[in-house]
Amino acid sequence: MRISSVKNPIYNRTIHPTYNRSINPTYNRTINPIYNRTINPIYNRTISPIYNHTISPIYNRTINPVYNRTINPIYNRTINPVYNRTINPTYNSNFNGLFMFDLNANLLEYAVLSDNIILFFNLKDEFLRFGVRHSMNGYVMFSSDNNYIGHLENNSQSGYNYFDDNSKWTAFIS
Repeated sequence: MRISSVKNPIYNRTIHPTYNRSINPTYNRTINPIYNRTINPIYNRTISPIYNHTISPIYNRTINPVYNRTINPIYNRTINPVYNRTINPTYNSNFNGLFMFDLNANLLEYAVLSDNIILFFNLKDEFLRFGVRHSMNGYVMFSSDNNYIGHLENNSQSGYNYFDDNSKWTAFIS
């Protein structure tokens, strides 16, 4: 899969947290949920699916791909990169979605945005997880079977940092 140099942290150091400390939660505490409780679902109940049922697919079926077929890539082919090659970075070099990288800048997955939902696919185009936008400009993340698995928080620029359900930083999205 070829990624444009603008979206590739190997070529664009402004989106690489090792070189740009402003998007690195280790150095920038305002984007680190351990130090900034407003972006930590443990302390901020408005971004916690346990307390805020409007962002929980268990309680809100409109954001649950099992019940809402418009956000389910199995039924909605416009958000399925297998059927819609314009949202598939393998076929579209001008792909406008996001890419997930591990902390060493290795490509892991890519993401497709659909309204207030973000859908993640592996490099074989298999649906893995989804996120629901929350009030702090991030996403609450769920596995494809609706289990809470973490959260995406805005990195103060054009991407996100991915934190697991214990708020450990595990990846970045650009």
